Amino acid sequence: MQVNPVTRLKSGLLVREVDGEILILDAERDQVHQLNASASLIWQHYDSGAEIEEIAKRLVMEFDLDEDKAQCDVRAALEDFRRLELIR
Repeated sequence: MQVNPVTRLKSGLLVREVDGEILILDAERDQVHQLNASASLIWQHYDSGAEIEEIAKRLVMEFDLDEDKAQCDVRAALEDFRRLELIR
């Protein structure tokens, strides 16, 4: 079951894509985050409602990763996003 993407991200973030990378302004915490290409892919697919396994498959295709490594990377990125209070 996919979650409504509106409920997945912290409200009040300003998100922009610049040259294939995501920039996130968290005005509430006075922080700016610049995501690299793989983190940007994870962010975009998570934002659109994709689950970890789906996102990992995209990483495998885009970055020629082993699927286990891709799943670990997705989980680590999502944990970082939670720690930074960018997602719920």
